[in-house]
Amino acid sequence: MHDMPSTEPIAGPAALRAKRRAAWAGVWLNGPLALAKIAGGYLAHSQALIADGVHSLSDLASDAAVLWALGHSHRPPDDEHPFGHGRFETLATLAVAAMLALAAAGIVIDAGLRVIDPPEATPGMLALWVAAGSILFKEALFHYTNAVARRTGSAMMAANAWHHRSDAISSVVALVGIGMAMAGWPWMDALAAAVIALMLARIAWGFGRPAVAELVDAAPDTEMAETVSAALAATPGVRDVHDLRLRQLGGAVQADVHLGLDPDLTLSEAHRLCEAARARVLAEVPAVDEIVIHPEPHGHADGFGAHRAALRPAVRETVVACLDGLMPDSAITALHLDYRNDGIRATVVFERAVPEGTDERAGARLADLRAAGRTDLVSLRLLGSNG
Repeated sequence: MHDMPSTEPIAGPAALRAKRRAAWAGVWLNGPLALAKIAGGYLAHSQALIADGVHSLSDLASDAAVLWALGHSHRPPDDEHPFGHGRFETLATLAVAAMLALAAAGIVIDAGLRVIDPPEATPGMLALWVAAGSILFKEALFHYTNAVARRTGSAMMAANAWHHRSDAISSVVALVGIGMAMAGWPWMDALAAAVIALMLARIAWGFGRPAVAELVDAAPDTEMAETVSAALAATPGVRDVHDLRLRQLGGAVQADVHLGLDPDLTLSEAHRLCEAARARVLAEVPAVDEIVIHPEPHGHADGFGAHRAALRPAVRETVVACLDGLMPDSAITALHLDYRNDGIRATVVFERAVPEGTDERAGARLADLRAAGRTDLVSLRLLGSNG
């Protein structure tokens, strides 16, 4: 029921136009068809056909919900919806499922009463003709809408297509029930209505459950997580992939992940690797339309250096104290800090040469500060214009 296309789905304005055409086709067909079924069921004394007409009305309501969602879900992100509007489709899918469930409940209650106390009048030929016509029209609408769902990869359109298919199937059930009632079993018409109601309930569950799962951020299937992890791990320079999280957002999937990288990389190279990993995922897993990557130093992501070591202002004060009287802090052109599990390693770059013996004296001061427990620095390296 949820099969998606093997071909590459269309997206953007073309997908929006296709989905809107399919939704409007449903509106123009379901309105007159619902009225014809309800009127025909009333005139021909068929509860099954009336139930089928209510089903078509719920189809009309679902088409309206789809059109509403299409007016919102394709909008770009804004201040109020920074992650986009994709879940408007999810809300519409849930609304369609809810309408199906409510229609099913009402029909099964009424049908149960009619099974217990069958009406005296039997359905007429008009009911048979209306049910037969409904099967043809709704089956055609199902195939058209389902083709659009496949081309756009839209779960909402798939739900609406199967809503149309369920209406065609319910017309088949109505046709059988009407025919058997006309043949001398009047309670079969009401029984057919109850069967239609159960079909509605099953379809409502099938589409309502994943919609609820998406709204509460349940993870997509594990196969997708494995595919995304494999794409990330295949990026040159990535040593570890962990804490991958996926969530469905309308017709797309968004992800965030932690990548373990070589601790000796510069910030710019780490950023380049993250961008390469992101591009690989977006290229190899089309269902993912965004992934946020948190780079970490492999092997040093959760220890002292990551969570408790001093930040740059305090470290710079320690460095200046170690260099007091040896090198002016105004001569410092760069201070590189490397946070490891055993502490911070600092490299100080000067605009001029470092006098001989400065490393040893600064190192001795650092050792004193460490012995007194006053710094998180574990090493201090000095580089001047002489290297």
